[in-house]
Amino acid sequence: HTTYMYVPARSSIMRGCENMCSFCIVPFTRGRERSRPIESILKEIRMLSDQGVKEVTLLGQNVNSYRDLSQTSLPLSFDSNTQLSRGFRTIYHDKDGGRRFADLLDQVSMVDPEMRVRFTSPHPKDFPDQLLYLIRERPNICQHLHLPAQSGNSNILEKMRRGYTREAYLDLVDNIRAIIPDVTLSSDFIAGFCSETDEQHSDTVSLMKRVQYDMAYMFAYSMRKKTHAYHR
Repeated sequence: HTTYMYVPARSSIMRGCENMCSFCIVPFTRGRERSRPIESILKEIRMLSDQGVKEVTLLGQNVNSYRDLSQTSLPLSFDSNTQLSRGFRTIYHDKDGGRRFADLLDQVSMVDPEMRVRFTSPHPKDFPDQLLYLIRERPNICQHLHLPAQSGNSNILEKMRRGYTREAYLDLVDNIRAIIPDVTLSSDFIAGFCSETDEQHSDTVSLMKRVQYDMAYMFAYSMRKKTHAYHR
């Protein structure tokens, strides 16, 4: 009789972040976004599968902004242009070309149909419909999405430089649930951001009640040097 231990694995697929949220130190500590070649990642996933690993989490500071610019023989399955969630914006210009996160997730999920695939941590701006439909269609891609909101008030979101309003975020949640009915959602929230009032904080509470997350990480705001908020 042989007993197998369930040990999930992690694979780092990209580093850095260019969203420049006003509270966040990551762009200054991790640098600009750079992604591993898809073929390198697939080689690692195959190795993990051969070792009997049954669950892998794809990791990145902004994991779903993955963009492989290396030369590869793999076919391009999805649009290579920047595809933002509807109603979302970003401070940088659209990035054309390269294989996107949907391409990577498509390829990873086909390595081993018995291996569960997760990813974290994403930004809500990078959930185009093509990615959502892929998650729905592949039974081994876990139907759990981490959807960091940070605040439920549009004025605070603007000060945070998040690139969306409360309404756009809720539209995204509704779109996700329409495409993936059984999805579970988690989120991040910051309380007490610069100048936040009790009324604005109550908008965050009402957002949480409206969405009914399965889990959330909640933090009191802590100022970091070098960030946009620190210098304001």
